[in-house]
Amino acid sequence: MNNTLSRIIFFVPVSTVIVAYFLSSLGGYVDRCVPFLDGCTSISKVGRYGVSFYLYKILIIPSVILMITFWYQVNQHIYKSKLLLFLNITSCIFLIIYLSALGFDGKIYRFMREIGIFVFFVFTPVCQVWLTISISNEKIKAKNIFYILIFLYLVCLISYLFILPLENANYENIIEWNFALLIFLYFPIFSGLLNKI
Repeated sequence: MNNTLSRIIFFVPVSTVIVAYFLSSLGGYVDRCVPFLDGCTSISKVGRYGVSFYLYKILIIPSVILMITFWYQVNQHIYKSKLLLFLNITSCIFLIIYLSALGFDGKIYRFMREIGIFVFFVFTPVCQVWLTISISNEKIKAKNIFYILIFLYLVCLISYLFILPLENANYENIIEWNFALLIFLYFPIFSGLLNKI
């Protein structure tokens, strides 16, 4: 596995979203806060306006394509499963659909955004958990780190289900920001802990 590939998959989207947030807040498009803690805005909203609109598409979409490459390499060298590969490619395609529709108005674009992010947020963590459980201990070091990550996924899921009836957008945004960070953090952790085989 290529460690550089995994780092790009993590660093480029995460840094792009953070930079986009600062640009959107400076432009007055979103409130100023620490979104990971305050949830004053959603990840989607920071990529809809001004320069951020272009950053999302120019930087994150190529990173998602690299994510497909990551899962292909996993299938070739680490854990062979056509279904796992199919689910991950599907997840990435739907994230690209979401990113492509971001910033445009209309019912069709709204549907594309909602279905795109829903499929990505469901399929990707499920596949990450699947890979974690399925991979042999000989191929990975410190597998317990992945179980901690899975535990944090569950905390996010339970928290989301708990606050959903409250209809509090800030709480939902906090979970969204942190859950997305955990999903992307998986990639460099996985490659970093992979035994050289």
